[in-house]
Amino acid sequence: MQYMGGKSRISKQISEVLNNALYGRKEPNQQADRECAERRNERERERKKERVFVSLFCGSCAIESKVQADVKILNDKHSYLIAMWQALQNGWTPPDVVTKEEYYRVKANMDENPALAGFVGFGCSFGGKWWGGLASNKKGDNYCARAERSLLKDLSGLQAATFTCLDYKNVEIPYGAVVYADPPYANTTGYTLGKFDTDEFWDYMRQLSKRCDVYISEESAPDDFECVWSQELTRTLDYNKSNQPKKVEKLFKYKG
Repeated sequence: MQYMGGKSRISKQISEVLNNALYGRKEPNQQADRECAERRNERERERKKERVFVSLFCGSCAIESKVQADVKILNDKHSYLIAMWQALQNGWTPPDVVTKEEYYRVKANMDENPALAGFVGFGCSFGGKWWGGLASNKKGDNYCARAERSLLKDLSGLQAATFTCLDYKNVEIPYGAVVYADPPYANTTGYTLGKFDTDEFWDYMRQLSKRCDVYISEESAPDDFECVWSQELTRTLDYNKSNQPKKVEKLFKYKG
């Protein structure tokens, strides 16, 4: 689904990093009859350990749908977006066609059907920007149908997830969880819920990293964070595609 700031083009790469954090421990290359009983028991406990994954800004869930965890806690502060995901889990199917008139009718009456508002407001809007205008092009592509297919495809990896609609600092995170944070990027077009306190965010990431395995998507980070993955991307910022700056997407971890 279209979503401003979404990571669909690099979802496979980032999800691989997160899956490695969840399951990447390698078995020792030793003969079984030479292993001590305690070591075998330790490995057995590790295999049975419940893998917990938490996403603090899940958005379109392009990455989250590909993460393989026993427990998924997916959070976003946008209530209409979470309403959409919860409705999809309960069997709701979004429309595959939305006219211009329907687009603005849903916008004017968002609380009549919050799930539909979440779908249309993001998935049917240009660039995935919340109510950024009905997406269209000269070829007549059906962006609504494309968003519907994308959501239903990703749903298989999200069906058992727990969706929450909280401030990221209020999400209950089990000790030792793998945590992914994709916040509104500093010095870019904001999301839809007001000003984001970047300094407060990084302070919270430092504290959370002391008890969890935390990965942060950003273009830059404070000096006490290190880049563990990066990839260059081209972004399209207007209708005629004349504004296509190159950006380097990165994943950071706390050094402490």
